[in-house]
Amino acid sequence: MKHINVKERFQNKIKDLKKHSKKYYIIESIRKLIMLCALCVFTYSAYELTNIYLDYKDSDDEYENIEKMFEVPNISGDEQTTDIAGNKISNTKNEAVWKYDYQALVNMNSDAVGWIKQDNIISYPVLKGTDNTYYLTHNAAHRESKSGSIFVDYRVNEGMEDRNCIIYGHDMLNNSMFGTLIKYASKSYFKEHPTFDIYIKDKGYRYYIFATYETDEIGDTYSYVFADDEEFQRYIDLCMSKRAYDTGVNDIKPTDKIITLSTCTRGDQSKRFIVQMVRREELT
Repeated sequence: MKHINVKERFQNKIKDLKKHSKKYYIIESIRKLIMLCALCVFTYSAYELTNIYLDYKDSDDEYENIEKMFEVPNISGDEQTTDIAGNKISNTKNEAVWKYDYQALVNMNSDAVGWIKQDNIISYPVLKGTDNTYYLTHNAAHRESKSGSIFVDYRVNEGMEDRNCIIYGHDMLNNSMFGTLIKYASKSYFKEHPTFDIYIKDKGYRYYIFATYETDEIGDTYSYVFADDEEFQRYIDLCMSKRAYDTGVNDIKPTDKIITLSTCTRGDQSKRFIVQMVRREELT
């Protein structure tokens, strides 16, 4: 049997220690690098989230100030609406009837064409620019904003008085702008909020939702030119066939005025969520 002397044993031990030390050093270096990367990702994410929060807050604050600037409270607690037949409908409410100063809004922004309001959920001026891109990144005061504005498709000639007025707005994660539209995927949410109040210049109308659904970014839903009543009726029938559930609003004629609200979905970027509604009453 070959004997290994003490010196050789010592040298082998040193070699083993060096091997283990080098391996430990590599593992420890990798661990520290991973921790450093994780810290960088966390710091950057926190920075981005803070910026998003501040952007959202700035936008919310600005639109809240805009609403305060142009709203004209009515001291009466009675709201009157007029149905299509011209009959007066009185709805007594505890809160004052909401109104706004259209001319003052136009003085601030000549692109203003009206206002969209739904309870205390949605309340924004509606604009119509010369393209469909500017108001994606600018608010009603012409300041740059990630929230953008609520705006009418510039190609709709008659604006909010057209047969099918298409209105766009961002799907904001804090539920501002059109961030609540996606909730209409649920029929229970629709039952709680079945109407919108739309102000066209200085006149107000109550619109009733007749269809909600998801659709492609480009498609028949975005039609806005109709040769005659028959073509418009075919469009209405098409939209009714797409709806996710029966809203109970079914008797829509080609003489009616409808509005199509469109926003992004939170999944497939090529899809859009649609809420369509028909004018039924005039607010007075």
